[in-house]
Order: sequence, then C-alpha cells, then structure tokens
Amino acid sequence: MATVPDGPHYWNGVEHSYIPGDHLNIHDSLPLHTEQVDQVDPITFEVIRHALQNINLEHGKTIEKLAVSPITLETRDFQTVILTEDADFVFFGPHLQYMSGMMDLMVKWTMENRSEDPGIFDGDMFLQNDPWVGTAHQPDVGLLCPVFVEGRLFCWVANAMHQADVGGTTPGSFCPDAADIFHDPPCFPPIKIVERGRIVRQIEDLYKRQSRLPTALSLDLRAGVAGNNVAKDRILELVTRYGAPVVKAAMRRIIHASEVALLERLQLIPDGTWRERSYQEVAVTGDRGVYQWMMTLTKRGDQLIFQNEGTDPQKGSANLPFAGWRGAILGVLNVLMLPEQMGALGGFTAFIGAVARHCVFEPSPGTMTCPDFGAAVSPAGIYATELAIAMANAVVAKMLSCSETLHNFALTTGPAQWGSTLLAGLDQYGKPAIVTLTDQMIGTRGATPKTDGVVGDGSFWIPEGRGPNVEYYESIWPVLYLYRREQINSGGAGRTRGGNGGLVGYVPYDGSYLAVAVATAEGVPKTSGIAGGYPGSCNNARIMHNSSVRSAMAGGRVPQSLEELSGKLELCTNKGLPIPVGLSDVVEWNWGSSAGFGDPILRDPQRVLGDLKKGIVTSSFAAIVYGVVIGGDGLVDELKTETRRSEIRQGRLGRAHKPPEQAVRYFSRDAIRILGDQIALVSEKGGDRVYGCNQCGLVLGSAPGNVKQYLALWRAPISQAGFYYEDPARFIDVPMEFREFYCPKCATLLASEVARADDPLLDEFEVY
Repeated sequence: MATVPDGPHYWNGVEHSYIPGDHLNIHDSLPLHTEQVDQVDPITFEVIRHALQNINLEHGKTIEKLAVSPITLETRDFQTVILTEDADFVFFGPHLQYMSGMMDLMVKWTMENRSEDPGIFDGDMFLQNDPWVGTAHQPDVGLLCPVFVEGRLFCWVANAMHQADVGGTTPGSFCPDAADIFHDPPCFPPIKIVERGRIVRQIEDLYKRQSRLPTALSLDLRAGVAGNNVAKDRILELVTRYGAPVVKAAMRRIIHASEVALLERLQLIPDGTWRERSYQEVAVTGDRGVYQWMMTLTKRGDQLIFQNEGTDPQKGSANLPFAGWRGAILGVLNVLMLPEQMGALGGFTAFIGAVARHCVFEPSPGTMTCPDFGAAVSPAGIYATELAIAMANAVVAKMLSCSETLHNFALTTGPAQWGSTLLAGLDQYGKPAIVTLTDQMIGTRGATPKTDGVVGDGSFWIPEGRGPNVEYYESIWPVLYLYRREQINSGGAGRTRGGNGGLVGYVPYDGSYLAVAVATAEGVPKTSGIAGGYPGSCNNARIMHNSSVRSAMAGGRVPQSLEELSGKLELCTNKGLPIPVGLSDVVEWNWGSSAGFGDPILRDPQRVLGDLKKGIVTSSFAAIVYGVVIGGDGLVDELKTETRRSEIRQGRLGRAHKPPEQAVRYFSRDAIRILGDQIALVSEKGGDRVYGCNQCGLVLGSAPGNVKQYLALWRAPISQAGFYYEDPARFIDVPMEFREFYCPKCATLLASEVARADDPLLDEFEVY
C-alpha cells in the first residue's frame, strides 16, 4: 500500500504519482495469465517451490559468471527476482536487499506505461535506470523480462546491476558536484532494449554512448540478458512439466505463506510509534550546511506506516529518490522481521512482497528522501541509500526492542555512509580506469541485546555481498595495497558493543594519471546507538602526498599507517573536488563501525577482557569507556573496576543538567514492559502509566510523552562519542553536539543522540 500526499509532483514536466496504485492500469493488448488450480498437493508444491528458488539463484550465478565489472563480478552488487504477472514477489535473491524493494515498482510502471506503446511481447526486455520510476540512483540499472505462456503474460524475471559508469560529471557516476539532475548521469525510463529476443542495436548504442567504459557496460548488459533468459527458460520448463495453473497456484501459495508468517510476527509487537533523526552534511561540493532527515514508524494492528515528515527540502546532490527510501525500508524489514526465514531452505521468498502489502508509505514530496524531479541523486549509493537503511534499521530495532518476545532480534545499525575511495584516470596500459574500491563489503555487524557485533561479518542487508580479493584488484587496476585491517576501538560502545570498522591504505601503482574522484568523509555521526549505546564511527579519508613510501618499500618495509611516513598530509573533504595522486602518494580510508546497545558501564567486565585479548579494544579504551581496569596479572581487577564505574556515574551526574525536581518514588517490578534496555513502562494502580529506570527502580515521570524530559542531560562535543570523530567544523558551519541522557538517581545511561545544538530532544518512542 502507498499514500502519496495531495498536490502535483512532476516527472519530466508531467504530473506523476510516485508509485502505482493497487489496481494496475494496463492496456487491453497485454493479456495476463491468472488461472490457477484450487489445490496443489504438498509434494508438488515443495518441488515447485524449490525449483523456483533454484531458478532465481541460477539467475544470479549466471550474472556472476558472465559480468565483467568488478563491482558485480567480485562483490555481488546486484539483485535478481521472480515476480507474478502483476509484479508481486515470488522469489528474490540473496544479494542487495534494497534493490528488491524497487524492482516491483519498475515492472508496474512498465506495465502501465509500455503495454500499449511500444507494447510488451514475448522475447522483449526493458532497460531502466530512472530514479523517478524505481531506482535509488542511475548506476543501478534494471533489466525487466516478461515471461509469456500461451500468448499471455505469466510472470516476470528481472535483475538490477550496479554499473561501473553510466555517465555524469564524475567518473564512476557518483557526482557529488551535481547541482541538479542535468549534471547527473542520464535517466532512461523503461526502454525496450531487447525485442523479440534480439538486442536493439540503436538503443544499446544510445545507452553505452553515455559511458566512459562502454565495452564493460555492453558486456554487463549481455550478462543481465543471459541471466533473464536462463530464468525464463527454466520457468517455461517447469510450466511444461506441471502445467501453468499448477505453477501459478504454487506461486500464490508461496506469497500467502510469507504473509501469514509476517502477520504472526506483527501480533507479537505492541502498537506504537518509533522515530529516528539523522543529519546529512554538505549537500553539494562547496556547501557547508547540515540537513535533517527524519523517519517515523507507526505500528497499528497489521500495518506498518512509514513517514519522512520533518525531513528537509531536497538540496544539492545529497538526495534519495522515493524508490530508494522504500527499498531501504523493505530490505531492512525483510531481514530483521523474520531472520529465521532468510536462512531456511526456500528462503528469500515473497516475504518482502508480504511486507510491502502491509506497509503504508506516506512520503512528503520535495524532501531529501522523496525529491521531485530535478534533484541530483547519482551519489545516493554512497551518501543516501545507506543512511536510509541505517534509519530504517534504527526504527525497526527500537520497535523490536519493545516486544518481550522479539526483544533479542533488535540489531543496532551499521555504517550509514558507504566508505570508499574512487580513483579515475589512466591505468598501467594507458587505458581509461575507474577504480571503485568496495572493501566495505567486508562489513561489520551491529549489536543485539545479547550479542556483540563483529567486523568482517558483512552487511546484513547484503547477505551475499563479498569483500574483494586484494590480489584481483591489484591485477586489474593500478593500485597496490599496503594494508587492510580491523580498526581497533572503532566499534560503538555499549552493554553489547558494535563491531569495529576497517582501515585500508594503498598507493597508485604504475598508472599514467590518477585522481581520487570521490572520497567518503564525514563529520556528523549517523550510525545511532540504541538505549544508551554509542554511535558507530564515521568514514574518513586522508592522503599523504609525496610520501616516503617508495623508499620504505625499497628498504624491505611495507608501511602500515600514515604516521610511519613523512610527506604532506591532506584531509579529504565531504563531497570535495577530485584530488590528483602520484606514485608516491598514499591514500588511506576507513569504513565505519556499528553502533552499541545499552550503557557501556553495564557491560560484563569479562567480555571487555575478551575484547582486549582479541585486539578489539585497547586497555585505555576499556578503562575510559567501559570502566574496566585490567590488573598486572592480565585479569580484571574487580575492586578497581567497581571504583572506576562508580567514578563514571558520579562524573555523569556532576556534569549533567538536572531534570525538574519531583518526589522520589520507586515502582513495583510487576506489570512492566522494557523499552529498549533499561527504561520500564509501568502500569500503576488506577491505570496510570509511568516511565521508570529498571536499573534502580526510580519512577522517572508520566507516560506517554518524551521520557528524555525526565532525565539528566549532558551536552557534549561530537568528539565524546568515540575515538575517531573529527571536529564537524572541518566540514560544516552548524554547531553539532552529542547528547547523553542519564537516570537522575543511579546515572545509568538510558539514551544518546547526535543533534544540531538548537534542535529539540528527539522523542524516540511511544508505546500505546
């Protein structure tokens, strides 16, 4: 379901709704196959279900074998789907989940707008990368293939693949300097790229003419066509064996089973509203502003309602089209709401479609997460899509943390920007090179109420994403890696901690000319902790120009940090201009870490000791952040740890602004619901409800309302959020702060947030 606010919203000057309604307006010349049998016996159903799953997986394997772009070949930046005749999900692949949440939009738009002219026929395929039809940004290119049975449209198979370059002002097609859509890569609404089984040469020429890498673009197009053809042929073989009505009935049953599973899960969650606020800094090259993003999730019965009200108006190139916002939300729900289905045999079914049917999207058009046509969106894959994923992750995790049954499914957020650097220029053979380093695919996992995050565990929203092979990158691109490792002390602290991020250092190698065209650098933390957990670290990039790296390597030593080298250090700016790099310049960048869950000083000291032994944290970090002191014998000094934690509590109350005084009273531990980690929602005699601190039992204040108004508040510099935070003033002119909220009695950290200094306290939840 979807709701689009009133008023005109324009696509190429024509009024245009963001997503189609529940009833598709399809021309009569496109007949649909809808017949199905009433019953399918269990054995036949299981055979067809597994066959469809394997068809979709084979579709993905075909692309893996035939694609030439490293971003597809090496890191699996693509998705495959099987959809019904009217574009409901049957299966989607174990690849980029947010792409799944966009591809039904592409197909529905195609059916509504192409069924009459030029028509949709057997043997056709449509190519599309228009963000106002259904993609997050232009490099994510959809290829849509109808499957006909007996002259009627039976189903669709489709894929979306990130392409290395589809045009625009910046090589690689992430254009941070784009002031509007006309500086961005071109947008192709669905066009018939394959007709009656043959690639349309003139359309292919038009498509690849925009690219700096036309040969790679053309070969990846053929990989996508081959993947669709394999899936189509396998489905037709299945129809021949069992009959179209039986296969169609099995598809409907798969969809129904997923919906039943979702509805059962929703019954375990209380009705309520959960909010997340984040900030996108630097809208376009040269800008120094800060822009608010908001996401609100309301659960009401069997509906999940998502809004972006409060998000700032579209600006510069830091925007995310509605399709990307919707896809980010659906991808998160798909993994977090029923994670046990993901790994089950027959997993990656229609669950994302079941979620879509129970989601109401209420975007505010003209905003940064639902821009009208005219906004630049090409950098979304670095700056915007991951931020929407992180915000959706946060509101869903907050919701799950309020369910007694599902509490432990709450997962804190991972990086909210895509850490990378992108080199452009000429390679060692004098040919054009676009080097997109995707090491962040190695990933980092967030914390849950019971488990810690882990570096190198991938990103939950890219189950099949793979970290690149260093030797492969070095063999095809003019780069030489110096180091790639875990970034110690970077994980968001908490009662359970987030996984650390990673650090990469490399030098250009034997290239004719290279420049860092895009570098991810940020000053505002966006990876929010939950229930007092600290945020994950930011991405950053540095370049040591004219360094001593070559002399060090000639002496048999490979430097492992910029601090080991002499030279001139340059700090990359957010959405900055390209920076030329020479053979003695070292480029270093990191991908951010995951956030923490709960108060760090409630963490089991033995778990901190384990982290210390594994090299995840240092002893100074353990003492300062967790209040854990290690003795000379290498064990936890329990007495000094208790003293240190007491000092931390006293220091918190000593520096914090106190809430309004009220009579001190304590609540009964009966009839309570835990919200997050240590905030209790208590029903008192007479039916009144109050908030309480579950750590000490103090009644904090009346509910509903913003619980933060009853807490002690410390306003701190951003640097207090962790070890790796830059001063935001390096990037922006707007004052920012890190806020901690304590129980006014026991000083337990109950919440934290990043905010502009003048912004009100974020009201994170209201449970009905």
